[in-house]
Amino acid sequence: MKLIENFYCIQSVNFADDIKGISSIKTELVRPSIKLLDVEYSEKKTYTKNLVAKSCPVYDQDFTLDELLFLSKTYGFEIEEDNNLKGYYKSILKIHKLYDCPGYITLMELDEKEYLRIEFLRWQFDCQPRGAGEDMLGEDITYILGIWESPLLTDEIIAKIKSGNQKSAYLL
Repeated sequence: MKLIENFYCIQSVNFADDIKGISSIKTELVRPSIKLLDVEYSEKKTYTKNLVAKSCPVYDQDFTLDELLFLSKTYGFEIEEDNNLKGYYKSILKIHKLYDCPGYITLMELDEKEYLRIEFLRWQFDCQPRGAGEDMLGEDITYILGIWESPLLTDEIIAKIKSGNQKSAYLL
């Protein structure tokens, strides 16, 4: 397992002015599109899933609390039980009060190699006036906790991540 600290990033600040350049993990970025440096590939698949667990998983694709604890210890994020839903655990990021939703784990298959990205999303402002178009884009600030090459994952965790949403965008 190798931590990738820097990557090429295009930040979509608004529809006219993109910011392009090298960025690093543990940084807040505005609607980033990410390309790993020195990684060439002809085929890519990405799978994304919320970093949450239920003490009694309802579906086979839900993370168990033990799996979420394993991911938390391996990749360095905190978890807590939801205040309103007993037995529902979520990943948390305490660097800003607006990070109030669980993070995401993304498994990327680039040709024959696997990469893992963990990120948290938030709105830029507490009382941000948003139009319907902006709301459709989702939260505008992304905190990249880390990106790892050849991540340490169990077969069960990989299967559960792959049961989430498959994307082909987001990673250039």
